[in-house]
Amino acid sequence: MRELLAEVYKAIDEKKGEDIVSYEFTPLNPFIDYVVICSAQNLRQVHAIANNIQDRMKEKKFSIKRKEGTKESRWILIDLDSVIVHVFYDEERNVYQLEKLYADLKQVDISL
Repeated sequence: MRELLAEVYKAIDEKKGEDIVSYEFTPLNPFIDYVVICSAQNLRQVHAIANNIQDRMKEKKFSIKRKEGTKESRWILIDLDSVIVHVFYDEERNVYQLEKLYADLKQVDISL
């Protein structure tokens, strides 16, 4: 799963996603290994990041279970089975503050 996580990071980084954090999620849900959160400066970038993640996963033959969000969404969720990715518009991330929910979980560092 670390390979999948690394590919997610690369896809986010390619589209200039910011403040990327990931958490080991197994203590809360044994079916999900990691949760990744990142931010974008505008809606166009939110969707560019989400689309790049999907494209890279297809290219690398990783499973994409579902993508939640529309063209107007300020928060896109991508379910990659064992990894969940949240792509937020900056302002939206500040509203929901998922990092507070996951504060007790171990953060995972994936160096690019």
